[in-house]
Amino acid sequence: MKVLIFSDIHGDLRALARIVEQPADVYIAAGDLATFRKGLDRCGKVLKPLGERLWVLPGNHETHDDIREFCRRFGFVDFHRRVLQTNSTPWAGLGYSNITPFKTPGEYSEEEIAEALAPFDGIAGLHLVVHFPPYGTRLDEYAPGQHAGSPALRAWVEREQPPFLFCGHIHETAGLSDQLGATLCINVGKEGYAIEV
Repeated sequence: MKVLIFSDIHGDLRALARIVEQPADVYIAAGDLATFRKGLDRCGKVLKPLGERLWVLPGNHETHDDIREFCRRFGFVDFHRRVLQTNSTPWAGLGYSNITPFKTPGEYSEEEIAEALAPFDGIAGLHLVVHFPPYGTRLDEYAPGQHAGSPALRAWVEREQPPFLFCGHIHETAGLSDQLGATLCINVGKEGYAIEV
């Protein structure tokens, strides 16, 4: 089974069309289809053929209410704060980001991130999809020596060690990967990342 994860489209319909053209069994939008909540409907029209094969997270540019309604309207699956299965592989989704300077609509405090991750504790073989990266990795370095990821997410990953973490959010690190112990962390970006499970 092939799963294609992508993030940070920000209304780029050409990039979205390229995603839809790639064959996969499940597609996961890891947040920020829109920019400050604008353009979701246009994205929905491009993605509509995917139907229930598309699982959607809110990024920091959308609220969960936005995404819940978007999924209802276009027939997609709301993946925020849920665990879903592909064959025997468990997938957990967590949207929003840690606090940014930009006052975007979908942001969590570090305490809220820790609370949202707690239900995923102890799930063997978990593939975690979050919008934002863990702190202090190659994936959250938006400028040399400047890190914008979540310490709470990093602490959770170091403790739980899921095999995979997929994220987006930091545009400058799209396509990069890093390792936190046994966990391979990948910023999927708008080009997307495909994995066979």
